[in-house]
Amino acid sequence: MALSTSPGGEGANHLSADQPAPNHPLAVRMGVIAGVSHNMVIGTVMGSFGLMLASVEQRLGVSAEQAAAGIPLVLVGSSVLAPFVGVLIARVSLRLLLLVGALLTVAGYLTLAWTNSYALYLMAYGLCFGPALSLAGSIGPATLVTRWFNRNRGLALGIVHLPVVIAVVPWTLERALSVTSAGTIYLVIGLLCAALMLPLVLLAIDHPPGQVESVAPGPRENRTADGSLSMAQLVARPRFWAISLAAVASMASSVLLGSLLVPMGLSWGFTRPEAALLQSIMSLVGIAGSVLFGWIADRIGGGRALALIGFDCAVLWAILLQHPPFWLAALVIGLIGMHGAGAIPTLGRGLSDAFGQASYSRGFGLNTLIGLPFIAFAVVGSARVHSLTRSYDGAILAMAGFFVLAAILGLYGAGGPKAKEPLPAAA
Repeated sequence: MALSTSPGGEGANHLSADQPAPNHPLAVRMGVIAGVSHNMVIGTVMGSFGLMLASVEQRLGVSAEQAAAGIPLVLVGSSVLAPFVGVLIARVSLRLLLLVGALLTVAGYLTLAWTNSYALYLMAYGLCFGPALSLAGSIGPATLVTRWFNRNRGLALGIVHLPVVIAVVPWTLERALSVTSAGTIYLVIGLLCAALMLPLVLLAIDHPPGQVESVAPGPRENRTADGSLSMAQLVARPRFWAISLAAVASMASSVLLGSLLVPMGLSWGFTRPEAALLQSIMSLVGIAGSVLFGWIADRIGGGRALALIGFDCAVLWAILLQHPPFWLAALVIGLIGMHGAGAIPTLGRGLSDAFGQASYSRGFGLNTLIGLPFIAFAVVGSARVHSLTRSYDGAILAMAGFFVLAAILGLYGAGGPKAKEPLPAAA
């Protein structure tokens, strides 16, 4: 049945949060574009870094510590830029920003392929990959999915964030390094990024035609012109902090285990191969978590899904305090990895549920910056605790407590009014 609406009729152009409008026929295509962009940027940068370190040391004549400076530059740069990228995405063409991110990715790999300068090496990671991570690796693709998927948005975010490339790159590069040079490998990665990303991002469309975005709840005068909340308005809302910190707990947990799981395993009496196997199990099982918790978030809401993750992980981290046998530790670590991978789709669903699609890019960008000090403190603090006590039990107990808080915050974030989901405008 056709629906006639006036351009300014806010109420008539929306359905309730329980009855979202159908997805546009092009939504799947936008999801593919987002998935390729996310995987090619994050998957190649993060997946290749560790394996290329030895060749970087030899080629540039630098120490291991100097070569390892690349990833911190990427993480700090992308996190600091994230709030500004969130604002840009709300104001500038998303296709243009995805294109800039793709070009920066290609430029970074071409620089690495041809340079013998340590300064240019740092510039490639700090000035190319850092901004690209926010533009075309995290905020840009997630915003594209959020705008185009009204139904099954959490599931779509989970599928887009499947770590497909990062699972393939290390295995491939390990074999490639035995037959070719590091420069050639960087060049091939750059050309693959150009061949896959540039044509696809040019096909991206900023918004579904004839459809408005869901807007933040509350009076119109308390929102910006496009129905979104400004940075200051988001920061002033306790509900935003609740959703954000509930997700940060999972992110800190994933980075902590990714960085320190091997020494943790050794401290529990496992052999180095067993500890390394735990890390592989966490990554492999985590792939399922991205889709599973995206689906769960669509059924119970993003805030409640974050609360469920918080409760489960509090129990799982508490089990680690008992220093379980290897088989049980493998099960627990795998489940923690599965829950950690669900943080991004549940966060995306939670932010769009509470503040609308129009506010998503700003909220996601702010969350990235908010998470940086927590993640850094989790890794550095855990290492410090071990150096003082010769045990990781204090760090494990702190993470369990953080997840108890995350469960409470997730339930709080799930409360309150929901954003109004859009209905396609009449032709």
